[in-house]
Amino acid sequence: MTFLVRHATLLIALSAGVLGAFGDDFKERVQPFLTTYCTSCHGPEKQKGKIRVDHLTASMGERKEAELWSRMLEAIEFGEMPSDKAEKFPTKAEARFVQGWIARTLDEAGLEVEEKRDKEGYGNLVSHELLFSPAESKRVVDVAARLWRISPKALANTVRGARLVSNPFALDKPHGNFRDFKGKYAFNSLMAEQVTELALAHSQKEAQNARRMIVVLREKGMSIDEANKEAIKRHYHHVLRRTPTGKEMDTLMSLLKKVDAELGIPRGLQAVYAAIILQPETLFRFEGTGKSNDSGLVALSRRELPTSLAFALTDLPPDTNLLRAFGNEELTSREILRAETRRMLDDEERPVARNRLLQFFQEYFDYQKAEDVFKDQVKGHKHWAPALVYDLDALVTHILKKDKQVLKTLLTTPEYLVYVNSHRDHGNPLVYNLPPDWKPTPEPVRFPKNQRMGVLTHPAWLVAHSGNFDNDPIRRGHWIRYKLLGGNIPDIPINVDAKLPDEATWTLRKRIHVTRAEQCYKCHSKMNPLGLPFELYDHYGRFRFNELDKPVDVTSRIVNTGVPGVDGEVNGPFELIERLANSTHCEQVFVRYVFRFFLGRNETLGDARTLQQAHKAYVDNDGSMEALVISLLSSDSFIYRAQKDGRKTGVGKSGKS
Repeated sequence: MTFLVRHATLLIALSAGVLGAFGDDFKERVQPFLTTYCTSCHGPEKQKGKIRVDHLTASMGERKEAELWSRMLEAIEFGEMPSDKAEKFPTKAEARFVQGWIARTLDEAGLEVEEKRDKEGYGNLVSHELLFSPAESKRVVDVAARLWRISPKALANTVRGARLVSNPFALDKPHGNFRDFKGKYAFNSLMAEQVTELALAHSQKEAQNARRMIVVLREKGMSIDEANKEAIKRHYHHVLRRTPTGKEMDTLMSLLKKVDAELGIPRGLQAVYAAIILQPETLFRFEGTGKSNDSGLVALSRRELPTSLAFALTDLPPDTNLLRAFGNEELTSREILRAETRRMLDDEERPVARNRLLQFFQEYFDYQKAEDVFKDQVKGHKHWAPALVYDLDALVTHILKKDKQVLKTLLTTPEYLVYVNSHRDHGNPLVYNLPPDWKPTPEPVRFPKNQRMGVLTHPAWLVAHSGNFDNDPIRRGHWIRYKLLGGNIPDIPINVDAKLPDEATWTLRKRIHVTRAEQCYKCHSKMNPLGLPFELYDHYGRFRFNELDKPVDVTSRIVNTGVPGVDGEVNGPFELIERLANSTHCEQVFVRYVFRFFLGRNETLGDARTLQQAHKAYVDNDGSMEALVISLLSSDSFIYRAQKDGRKTGVGKSGKS
């Protein structure tokens, strides 16, 4: 978190007012917090990192003092302090109060806070405790209307037939986050030029096809204007799934005639078709353009909802069935959303929505990245990452079909699908520690419980979260901390060279010991212990007993997660996985990530009701992914937008649809 000093003189001028406003809280709650949890390492007797906090005051009258408060806010928010070696740890409520006090006081002192909670990768900064507290369930949606770019596949579908050398809407590799995220991608001038070229190329072919239709219509007695209008209507329906308004038709007809007069037929129709594709309504997703209700919320219209639902579940605009469903005035929007989400997910003939569930898990577990991790070929083992990704895709799909206890099953199943015959790599069974003469089978292969358990011991996940030549317990622990425990870890400081010693005779556990240096371990203590149990496998994902001719050490000690039932000694990956899989907290964190994927944004406290209802739907339906997604895509958070960004209050009665 970055804090910028706006006016140094204003800081001093406001200090007296700040002390009056927040002095009592400082004496009664903040100062005791510092004494209890901070001064043992940063007090009169010891000053780790040359930092001392026992002399801090509420005035923030000096710039250095204000900067120290800023650093403390970041350390508390990211869980850097107290360190895992501390004797006492604050409760979440205590830490949250001090964070709020520091932020308010800095603001009053003329310091501007850069808020990260909205940004991709920082959603866990929103208090998990509050999001799932029944007391917070009366909050209303506090996120304003958004403008959201369509996906690369949606653009390709829109300009189908044009030569698409490179997609200007291409999404970045996720690197632990989701590819399609609201506000992640800017629309720049180069992109506009590329999209325009695609629109013109697509429209040229479409206009030529339309000319043949116009000739037929003319032979049937239509005037040239009537025939052109019919061609425009058809293209409007094809691209935007609606009929143009009278004003829109007049504008497009004027453009057609002007271009035809200057460049000749059918250039006018080509220009019109391109103009339809280049409309903001085609390239962006509009939400919440109507009027607000008594609660200050704007409901997505019956025109906006099918588009939002279609793009949440597919890369296609709404089909006829979806548009027709929202034309039914006898049902509420919420009822239609539930029914249509279920219909799309259960459609076996067109499983595009079902494929979106697989896409979520590909990006959530981030295992497709295995194909980007280079590995040397070694004697006796043919490594081919696409085969491993294919197998894990098959396993996820298999579990989704059953749709029972989806997360827990993915984490704990001893059954894998191994499709050797479908791969060019016939050495693939060796990565699973199956014998070379193992006979392929379409049925799941059941492994002993002390060899494999779920996605986190699947070779695809292990390879994806490894280096080119080594395991990477830091990366694996980072994934668990973020994706299952809902924690936060600061970015690597720019002055740190994050490399381990290159000692060929040292085990990785010994090499990684350098991260236990005081300035490193405050962050590494949140990752290393979670990743070290997975040393039971090598960096190809193969089960092993030894490393460098020494028994591999897979023990660890998990501390200060703040999650009941997770902390303590662990004797290997299976014990750790069982704890995580049986944790209600981890299940709720999983719900938060499903929210982010399908709604394309981080959650806020205004989404507390939505998340609590979604988790309840998941639990009540025996861990059904379909029930979870239906709940989210028919929630207040999906249907409503705040008229303005009301995040400072966010409390009130929810509107009804």
